[in-house]
Amino acid sequence: MNKVQRVLVTAVMFLGLFGIVRADEATEVTAPAVTVSGEFSTDASFGGDSNTFVSPYTGLTFSSDGWAISTNLSDGNVNIEEAKYSWSPVDKVTLTFGSQAEPYGLAWGLHRPSNNSFVSSPRDHSISNGVGVSTNVVGIGVDAFYGGSTADVLDDEDVVTEEGGQIWATRVSYGASAGKVGYSIGLSLNSNEAQLIDVSVNSDLFETSFEYDLSDTADGAYWLRGVVNPDFLFGAYLLVGYNSDEEVLYGVGYKCSDNFKFATEFSSDDEDDSGITFRASYSF
Repeated sequence: MNKVQRVLVTAVMFLGLFGIVRADEATEVTAPAVTVSGEFSTDASFGGDSNTFVSPYTGLTFSSDGWAISTNLSDGNVNIEEAKYSWSPVDKVTLTFGSQAEPYGLAWGLHRPSNNSFVSSPRDHSISNGVGVSTNVVGIGVDAFYGGSTADVLDDEDVVTEEGGQIWATRVSYGASAGKVGYSIGLSLNSNEAQLIDVSVNSDLFETSFEYDLSDTADGAYWLRGVVNPDFLFGAYLLVGYNSDEEVLYGVGYKCSDNFKFATEFSSDDEDDSGITFRASYSF
């Protein structure tokens, strides 16, 4: 083997080794990390007929790049709240598939203690299977949903009281800020002929949420809730609320840390011997 041949063989061996290394690097795949979050809550009631302890919400959420699954524990059974995955075909537009919350007002998430400073929730929320689309440009947000395949609702005599079928919901909102105060206003519509206006205002000192149902069947139903958390209370906050049933809510809470808080709430509809309920909740 002459000198030229030795140079060619060495070059071929080097290129082959380089190709193997590059191939290994190209086929190396790193799995996306899965984030796990959760929360637990306990209601302790004292007074009245007896002292009781219940767990109103225990749940875990698993999420990663483009998907999320949230679960809760009820009566010893694990229930799936949401099981969804998202895709953005273009910038600022997201499609969401699977079981998800309908875009309607401000009530979604308030069944979870980490999202709710109060003990009670102002109204129920809805979760359905389908396709959602969302976008937000210069403060204007549009959220829409289509899906479901609900069955007819029958009474005791097998008479249809509510027809099933496909459902849809949409919410158009606008949000902005002025100094340290942020605000948003939204209009929600759905296939049940509901028309809902919501308003929220928040700052470092307070936060307020309001919903008003304009539909004929709602007969002017509304709820208003506010939380005041001044710095001089060192983590304590005050609660006040009112709704169309002329129920007054008031209470106090304390945020012990970023993860742990407790609160108590009173209602003008409570009887004098109903006792008092404290809620402790922890999230991670």
